[in-house]
Amino acid sequence: KQWYQRRVRGTLDYPPFFAWFEYLLSFLAPLFDPGMLTLSESPYFNHATLLFQRLSVIASDVVLCIACARTTRYIQNLGDFKEKCGEVKAMLAVCYLGCAGLLLVDHIHFQYNGFLTGFFLLSLVSVADGEIIKGGIYFSILLNLKHIYLYVAPVYFVYMLRVHLYINNKPLGVDMMGLVKLAMCVVVVFGASFGPFLSHIPQILSRLFPVQRGLCHAYWAPNFWALYNTLDIASSKVLQALHLIPKQGVHPLMSGLVQQSTFHILPNISPLHCASLTLAAWTPIMLKLFKQPSPEQFLKSATAAAFTSFFLGYHVHEKAILVVLAPYSLLVFLNQQHARNFFFLSVLGTYSLFPLLFQAQELLIKVVILLMTHSFMWATLKRIYPDIVLGWLEKIYICGLVGHFLIAELVLPIFLARFQFLPLLTYSVYCAVGVIYSYFVVMKTL
Repeated sequence: KQWYQRRVRGTLDYPPFFAWFEYLLSFLAPLFDPGMLTLSESPYFNHATLLFQRLSVIASDVVLCIACARTTRYIQNLGDFKEKCGEVKAMLAVCYLGCAGLLLVDHIHFQYNGFLTGFFLLSLVSVADGEIIKGGIYFSILLNLKHIYLYVAPVYFVYMLRVHLYINNKPLGVDMMGLVKLAMCVVVVFGASFGPFLSHIPQILSRLFPVQRGLCHAYWAPNFWALYNTLDIASSKVLQALHLIPKQGVHPLMSGLVQQSTFHILPNISPLHCASLTLAAWTPIMLKLFKQPSPEQFLKSATAAAFTSFFLGYHVHEKAILVVLAPYSLLVFLNQQHARNFFFLSVLGTYSLFPLLFQAQELLIKVVILLMTHSFMWATLKRIYPDIVLGWLEKIYICGLVGHFLIAELVLPIFLARFQFLPLLTYSVYCAVGVIYSYFVVMKTL
């Protein structure tokens, strides 16, 4: 129960099931190094601990492997892909097992997004395939492992409610027994998760929703707020140069720290502002899903809701783009437009993760991973859709990544080394432009 105690600085902002997951790992940890289990205020590191952490990530990815196998069966049953088993497996392999984002974030930066994505994929495919209760159980487990998946919780709620309230589109055909079974499964999962921590609920909520951390993370996620921040910084500098406002030091938004910052020119943004904007943008998504409760619309809505949360949410992490790509990858098999925009978003989403790997020896590694995985992805898409091509705007943008990379990784660190946050700012802004384009394509095809 020390997981959520305030006095332990090193505890994580994860729901209880992740505490159970770490607890299970603690039984294996002494085989590598018992010292890693000792609570300490200072970071603990040695090569045995590193080896254990890396192997635990690899082992946990078995969930992702199972999810890929399940998804393969689902895609092949759609009809058009019964004769394209190789293409389906290749596409799912590069989207998940060989996902560039997961390789960068999990296996180099170190996190456990792979097995979380596995549970997410299992829940998506189960619900889309008509296994509502099983999908609900998977998603409940997922929420209790990582609450970032609240991004798509309204989609699950609306779709599951809709299919139980209107059987065969008849308003009086309520499947009450199905609703009761679903509700009982969800309650059991949440009870098993939060039961041992009932006395810690206030502390759990304070850790899961740390609003005091500010609008943006230390490295801004490439969303609407990255452009908002940049506009405030640029406006402030211009007005200072024109002597319209007093000169100040480094803008607080460029501190590179996780903290609440005050805007100089534009209005300050609170969690309530972000929540209101997100709910407003969610509304048409949910309404359409309620009117058209098909498996295809469920996947489209999940993608749109996750993307909206990433685009407008409060204190969004750059890694949250992986939550968008998971459901979107399933839409690749619907039509060419989805496939093209998914590829575009995957490229820029992976590129936006580059600042997580900031060591000089990692420079070539992240470039090679991006190029290899997306070359294979494009080759696979060409086998599925032989006439697929990127639009001219998409081609220009992707080519521009090369120029930006040289500027952010070589020019700025050498010639403007004293502006340490500037390379990160350019990453956020350039990728945010691409995210905006891709977001409106998703919403247009909803």
